[in-house]
Amino acid sequence: MAQTGFRTVHWGIRAMLLIGTAFVTFDFVQLTFLSERTDRYFSWTIAAPITAVVLGSFYFAAIILTLFGGTQRVWVRTRAVVPGTWAFVTLVLIATLIHLDQFRPHQHSPDGITRFEFWVWIGAYTVEPIGLLIFAFFQRRMPGADPPRAASPPPALFLRTGTIAGWLATVVGAVMFAFPETAIDVWSWPLTPLTARILGSWLVGAGLVMVVAMWERDRWRLFVPALAFLALGPVQAIGIVRYADQVDWGNAQVWLHLAFLTVVFALGVAGIVMSSRAPKPLPASVLPPAPVPSG
Repeated sequence: MAQTGFRTVHWGIRAMLLIGTAFVTFDFVQLTFLSERTDRYFSWTIAAPITAVVLGSFYFAAIILTLFGGTQRVWVRTRAVVPGTWAFVTLVLIATLIHLDQFRPHQHSPDGITRFEFWVWIGAYTVEPIGLLIFAFFQRRMPGADPPRAASPPPALFLRTGTIAGWLATVVGAVMFAFPETAIDVWSWPLTPLTARILGSWLVGAGLVMVVAMWERDRWRLFVPALAFLALGPVQAIGIVRYADQVDWGNAQVWLHLAFLTVVFALGVAGIVMSSRAPKPLPASVLPPAPVPSG
């Protein structure tokens, strides 16, 4: 327990997030800078480079989430990261098992690098869902109390916008995961059933991070999610522009998608401003005593 008396992050949660940082950094570099070489430098072949870079942008936001979430001391500054991260890695594990045939060529490739890519993926998405679930149980048993929420919560418009955007992303992602063929029909760049499910997994994970961050209703607790919100939009927009020739710009979906990224970026900017100006909670030992009812 920290000297403040506040509940701290369990070492197991910290370890899972920081190990995850290594995995997502690895995938971000490959999908972003080797987006046209996934036949060798990724865990399965992604035919459309734009899909690779869009997925890569989510991995970049995940670097921010897991690195800063894993290095916070007080639990409430990390809490918003964990449910969405667990949902994402669990859905990716399920998608991998459903589409395992698409990973087989890399598993049996004569190229040692390609085989290594396969086993890194399998290891990451086997260890992380189980580890996060186990250590979440121990996190609930950590001693200490959560710091009180500040008297001045984020503005109602900010909270409503973030909550609506978060639930929208979660629902869209869940539909994409459950009905990938529908996602393929309506999406504005090429998808396959596997990439539709992975993209859907990312939307579910990101949406839940947003929803929980808004539920916290505290400016100081916004720091880690807001950093990720700030990072996601520009990096993904750059990727889309980079492969603009692969986008059906007459499809309304791409404009809705860019509008969503703009909202997420705006939430990130506002969240960083609010969290940077928010006072750090006082240690429990110096908080004023609760008033005693008279009479």
